[in-house]
Amino acid sequence: MNSQDQQLVGDLRSRLDTVEPGVDVLPALVDALREALHAERGLAYGVDIGPERFQVSYLHIAGFPMTPEAAHAYLDGFVSTRRDCWGYFNPACPQPSQRNRELQFQAPGTDAEPLLPPHDERITVWKTLGIPAEERARLQAQVRSAIGDFLQGCGLDRMMFLRVLVCDGPALLGWVGAMRSEPFEARDLHLMRELIPSLQRRLALDSRLREAGMLHAALEAALESLGQAAYVVTSTGRVAHTNSLGKARLEQDAGLVAEALKKHQRGEPPGGEISFTPLRLTGTPTHYLAVIQGEPPQALARVHTLSSGWGLTAREMEVLGRLVRGESNKAIALHLGCAERTVEVHVTRILAKAQVESRSALIAKCFLAS
Repeated sequence: MNSQDQQLVGDLRSRLDTVEPGVDVLPALVDALREALHAERGLAYGVDIGPERFQVSYLHIAGFPMTPEAAHAYLDGFVSTRRDCWGYFNPACPQPSQRNRELQFQAPGTDAEPLLPPHDERITVWKTLGIPAEERARLQAQVRSAIGDFLQGCGLDRMMFLRVLVCDGPALLGWVGAMRSEPFEARDLHLMRELIPSLQRRLALDSRLREAGMLHAALEAALESLGQAAYVVTSTGRVAHTNSLGKARLEQDAGLVAEALKKHQRGEPPGGEISFTPLRLTGTPTHYLAVIQGEPPQALARVHTLSSGWGLTAREMEVLGRLVRGESNKAIALHLGCAERTVEVHVTRILAKAQVESRSALIAKCFLAS
């Protein structure tokens, strides 16, 4: 590559390596890659592999004659019907020969016209995949049958593809590439090859951040479902996560959990009916799940007094009691044998009568009431 191309590669790498984690760099990258490769289309997408169906997890396009929403729906409709290979790879477990390497090929059409001759060195699909000559016709027919209509619907049939299956081990992180009417040249393949390490690092990081965000949401939901004040505590006594009941209890006694943990670490009974369960993760200090077993009855004792002072009805008092236990509207509706919408109405009225704006503030008020 000449100095201009080297500068171009450096700029594209910078987009991937230096932009703040959590920022989606793929939309701008796809457009920049299309321009850098002098291509007509640019595309990046991921596939979520489920036991019952596949689905498109993300999609970014450039140069397509359709909106991103329409392209997403079109591709997802195709992906969801597949359980095997499509194109020249298996998204559930891409072949090792195709992982993290640039590959150029011509998309098939829906008719039986021959593809560009495989001896053309610019068209490296057969050489790269090591497919015997006798298998080529069968594979071409299979690909044409599987995705010919899809490619034609997107205006991609007969176009040349230059793409990378960005993988983390056997897991597909994303399909990234470009399409144009004429074959890509050695310069284009080299440019794509130079980007692969940065693509792999970035997509792997984005994948882990998405998973971490989902795990955080799952942790919060799990803590709320306990119906008791609960905390994730570091070995030094710092509260890393808590539920609404736990937050209210800390507002009443900020040092409660830290003091109980010190007793637990010394082998003494922590008191206050607090249980500690070690949480161990390789490479990090021990954390603890701390649960205050006796909090709901204490809070419920206040419910009757508060209900009278706030002018709650008997049903609103029952709903308040279950709110203090940390139950969701859906769980309360199941217990009371009513619609979830009815519970929402009760909760709204309770918040108004208690003069608070949120469930957590309501629970805190119950705990802090003398």
